[in-house]
Amino acid sequence: MTRLTNEWTPTLEGAYGEVGKDARNAELFVKEAIESWGWLVKDNESSYSDQVSGKDLLIKKPSWANFYSVDVKNNMNEYGSFFVDSSLNGWLFKKTKTSDRIWHVNTKTGWMAWYGRNEMREYIVNNSLTETGLVKIAPSMNIPFITRRKYEKTEDDLGDVPL
Repeated sequence: MTRLTNEWTPTLEGAYGEVGKDARNAELFVKEAIESWGWLVKDNESSYSDQVSGKDLLIKKPSWANFYSVDVKNNMNEYGSFFVDSSLNGWLFKKTKTSDRIWHVNTKTGWMAWYGRNEMREYIVNNSLTETGLVKIAPSMNIPFITRRKYEKTEDDLGDVPL
C-alpha cells in the first residue's frame, strides 16, 4: 500500500484511500469472526504506536492468559493462497513490525489463514526464501503451523439486516 500522506491519520482510509478502506474492512471482518468464536478483541485502528508496529488487533481466547497482537493482511485470493513479503525490509522481517500473529483474509469467500510471525520467519529462512520478495503460500503446501478457517455470517450475525 502506498500512503497518500506522510502525516499520521487515525484511519486507514485517511492514510491509504480506497485501498485503506478495503484493508479496514478486512480488519473488521477478522474482528467480527473472532468475536463470534467468543474471543476478546481490541481494535487498534486509531493507535499510532500499534499501527506502526503492525498490531491491528489484540486477541485473547478465554483460556489464554494474555492478549496476542494481529497484523491483518487482505491478500488472500479466491483459492486460499496468499503472499508473504519475505524481503528483509518487508512486513514479515522489518524490525519495527512486532505483531505476534499474521492473519490473511478474503472477505468475499470468508476464508482466513493465520500463523505466528516467528514461525513464518523461520520457515522463510530455512527454505532460503528471503531474496524472493513475495512468497506464495497455497493451501496445498500443508504448512503445519498455518491454521485455516472459514467464517460465514449467520442470520444472527446480521441482526436486523435483511438477507
